[in-house]
Amino acid sequence: MIRNKLVITATATLAAALAALTIGFSSVLSWRLQQDADGVLHTRAEAAAANITSRQGRLMLTDTPYDEALDNRVWVFDGKGSLISSPPRSSPLDGDARDVGRSPRTVVRDVSHDTRMLALRLRDAGAPNATVVAAVSMIPYEDAARTALIGALVFDVLILAIGAFFIRRTVLHALRPVGQMTAQAATWSERDLDRRFGLGPPRDELTGLAATLDTLLARLSAALRHEKRVTAEIAHELRTPLTQLRLETEIALRQDRPPEQLRAALRQVLAGTDRLADTVDTLIGLAQQSIDPSTGTCKAVEAANAALRSYIDLGKDVRLDPSARADLVVACDRDVVLRILHPLLDNAARYGRATIVLGLCRDGNDVVFSVADDGPGFGPEEIGTVFMPGIQGAAASPGEGAGLGLALARRLTDAAGGSLTAKLSNGGLIEVRLPAA
Repeated sequence: MIRNKLVITATATLAAALAALTIGFSSVLSWRLQQDADGVLHTRAEAAAANITSRQGRLMLTDTPYDEALDNRVWVFDGKGSLISSPPRSSPLDGDARDVGRSPRTVVRDVSHDTRMLALRLRDAGAPNATVVAAVSMIPYEDAARTALIGALVFDVLILAIGAFFIRRTVLHALRPVGQMTAQAATWSERDLDRRFGLGPPRDELTGLAATLDTLLARLSAALRHEKRVTAEIAHELRTPLTQLRLETEIALRQDRPPEQLRAALRQVLAGTDRLADTVDTLIGLAQQSIDPSTGTCKAVEAANAALRSYIDLGKDVRLDPSARADLVVACDRDVVLRILHPLLDNAARYGRATIVLGLCRDGNDVVFSVADDGPGFGPEEIGTVFMPGIQGAAASPGEGAGLGLALARRLTDAAGGSLTAKLSNGGLIEVRLPAA
């Protein structure tokens, strides 16, 4: 899990920092202890050198009240390398002291794992070329360094344990809201897509995550609403052709009908089937965004006549306006134009009393289709709402239709780059503006 990775990473970083600090501390302490040991050697050698005198050409060490302390691990050699003074008791370091004393200059040397020696070459007139060798045991210094290192390691372990505890606690506290938000978002995506965190503009990582999840939930909700709307539009568009097919089939099944009427009924069934197939293809293509209504062209008068062909047997005066221009070309696919006009003609056929007129003209850069009927028309309060999904006009009877036909026409018109408006008139009047080719 991410929280464990964060805890491990932070703890490892703390451990690396403590290790670096401990190594640095140990190195500095060792260097400092060596400097102290060298200082002790210099002090001891200089104290012994101060007591060297020359009598009758011979070097000798003057007796002082502190001879025992001064002579402890101190050797004095003359210019010929002869031993003048040595510690009171024989020492295994005598040979090492003689080797170090042969150095032509002042030198510091480790002669064993626990002893450090200094050879101090004297240049004064009283003791020419004399050499004082002082030794010091490094055991106390090494013990001090070892003790300090052990203490630092113990301290590091304690700090690392305490740091890991607080790091884990901090990470868990910081990620707890993230886990809660993730769980809430998952629950909302299954049950309530309208819920939002609503933490405002992003101010930090947490509010940024909340804003991102709100955006994703909004997109998911919009996609679901789109799917429901498309399903409802498909169902609405299929209802009328299916009803007509069923009616024509029932009429054709009557045994007392002459062959001409049967053939006419079958032609109606075939036309309705074609319209049904076109409707399904268009709606599915739009839902899958595989159809762009603004691509392709068609002759406006041919699209108008094709749309009117399904309404000539309604027992009403359904016609194309004689003044319609035959040379107009629409910058829109023919099937899309038909899908726009059919809901408008269905609406006019439902509420018109006797006459339905489909007009066609040019207005600037637009081709204008107008569907007029002699029905009750639209009231001023309906002009802005009649094309909204689920909204029906005041003339509709309760339970009549689903209020999706005009909404679908409006959606297709907008996708084609046009506009769809209802007009105030003595009857029903709807205008469709599509770009002219």
